[in-house]
Amino acid sequence: MKKSEIINFLSCTYCRIKESSIHGIGVHAIVDIKKNTNLFPDCTCDLSNMKAISKEEIPHLNAPTIKMMSDFFIETKTHYFTTTSLNTINISYFLNHSDEPNCEWNESDDSFRPLRSIKKGEELTLDYEKYLDSEVIKNI
Repeated sequence: MKKSEIINFLSCTYCRIKESSIHGIGVHAIVDIKKNTNLFPDCTCDLSNMKAISKEEIPHLNAPTIKMMSDFFIETKTHYFTTTSLNTINISYFLNHSDEPNCEWNESDDSFRPLRSIKKGEELTLDYEKYLDSEVIKNI
């Protein structure tokens, strides 16, 4: 990435990672954010590249790595789902689940966007179940 691109993306910094009252750490607004803003314009989460990793495939991994998988990947009773390795996760992986989310992932442009205006300090959340039911996940 060129320096000018980095500087451009810095002007689109709306969030930071910090302690969450929901689960461990989460993504929080550092400024007021308007509905439908592309929250992370330089991050991608293309679900069409989603991989399913069976929990039966990973017993050889160390406990801290498995804990990180549980913390950062989409998890079901039998699988983890991810598009990347733990070494390349981005801020979107820190969005915590909520049954009443204030953000969504938009598949058409691979973006995360608020469903309503977000106030400075508010934690941003997604409904993970919505994406577990997606056709992309079902076809993995």
